[in-house]
Amino acid sequence: MKIEVGKVLKAQGVKGEIKLECYLDDSALLHGVKQLYIGSQTYTVEHIRLDGKFCYVALSGITDRNAAESLRNWSVFADKESISIPQNRFFVSDLIGCRVQLDDGKVVGDVTDVLQYGAADVFVCELNDKKVYFPFLNDLVAEINVERKSIVLLSGRFGEVAVYED
Repeated sequence: MKIEVGKVLKAQGVKGEIKLECYLDDSALLHGVKQLYIGSQTYTVEHIRLDGKFCYVALSGITDRNAAESLRNWSVFADKESISIPQNRFFVSDLIGCRVQLDDGKVVGDVTDVLQYGAADVFVCELNDKKVYFPFLNDLVAEINVERKSIVLLSGRFGEVAVYED
C-alpha cells in the first residue's frame, strides 16, 4: 500500500536533487525509504537530507536540474511498509474508519477525518449523521487498536473536551 508522503516543490541545485515538502509529522521517518513514486514512475532514493519539514532528495535517473524541475508540484508516494513509525504513533489512514467508543461502552462513532492543527490533532467522528470533534490527548485515549479498527476513550475526560456539531 502506498501513502502520500509529500510534494515536490522545486529543483535544488544543478545535479538533479529535488526539494520535497514532507507531509509526515517527522521527516526523519523517510530515512528508511528506498523507493519513491512520482506519477507513474518509481525512483530509487540515492540520498536524502533533512531540513525541518523539507527534504532534499536525489533520485535515480534524475541527474540534472531540468529533469528535477519536471517533477515540480507532483505528489510523492512511498510504500507504507517502508516507513518505520514508533510505537503508539499511527498513520492517519489507519485511524480513518476506526470505531470510537467510551470506556463505559457508549459508541461515539466512526473516525471520518483527522484535522491537524499543531497543538493536538482533532478527530472527527460521525454517528447517525451527527459529528463530534475531540482532540487526541494522552489523558483521553485509553486504547487504540488499528488491527481491530477500534479506539477506546476515557468517558470522564471525553465529556470535558468533546465538541458536538449542531
